[in-house]
Amino acid sequence: MRYAVIAPDGELTHHDGDLLWDDVIGPEGKARVRLDERLAVAGWANDVGLLNPKRYPRNVVGSCVLAALGANVQPYAGPVVFTGWNPDNTALGLLEIDALPQPVTTLDTVHGDVLKALAGQTPRELSPSWAEQMREIAEHVRTAPTPGITIRTVKLP
Repeated sequence: MRYAVIAPDGELTHHDGDLLWDDVIGPEGKARVRLDERLAVAGWANDVGLLNPKRYPRNVVGSCVLAALGANVQPYAGPVVFTGWNPDNTALGLLEIDALPQPVTTLDTVHGDVLKALAGQTPRELSPSWAEQMREIAEHVRTAPTPGITIRTVKLP
């Protein structure tokens, strides 16, 4: 299967072959990140990555690329994976996860645009406000507090 990964250092790599989720995302589990459905692409991140910052550092570039592709703006930690996504497969009894569509120019272009924006440039024909927005998202990813977990005991009757 064709997929792509943005590592926490911002490097984008493309892969063909088996996607071993535990090796790529981590054994804690994966969480789907919803993107603009017209792209036929899904993002994936570690389900609890933000709770273990030593093992899963915040992925600033990956978080910005996800936001630029329509995801909710929030910090994502560890590697970010991109696969194809086909909700019509459900009717056929198949998984919605597909190979990343070819060509992957949208992902490559957005990744390059984010890198330029974070370097202080205005990429391609995009407005300076888009680049500034990416820099604001990056600052949020770097500085947002780590979410906490609340455990409550419940008395049963």
